[in-house]
Amino acid sequence: MADLTKEYLDKKLDNQTAEIKSYVDGRVSSVEDKIDNLARMTANGLSEIKAELDVREEMDDLKQRMTRIEHALNIKS
Repeated sequence: MADLTKEYLDKKLDNQTAEIKSYVDGRVSSVEDKIDNLARMTANGLSEIKAELDVREEMDDLKQRMTRIEHALNIKS
């Protein structure tokens, strides 16, 4: 009778272990997905900010305009 009780408890423990492992694996997978999404959003946001802060093209355009204005007014800088 003691063996039957041990077998029963071992089986129950195995079942509970499998359920807990499945639950934990699901939660870990969910967290990993959220981390990936957050990393993607952060990267996209930083790219947008970098694009807004990149004013080189505008500066080149302004320099060309200034040069033309100086040339038209016969002003040397």
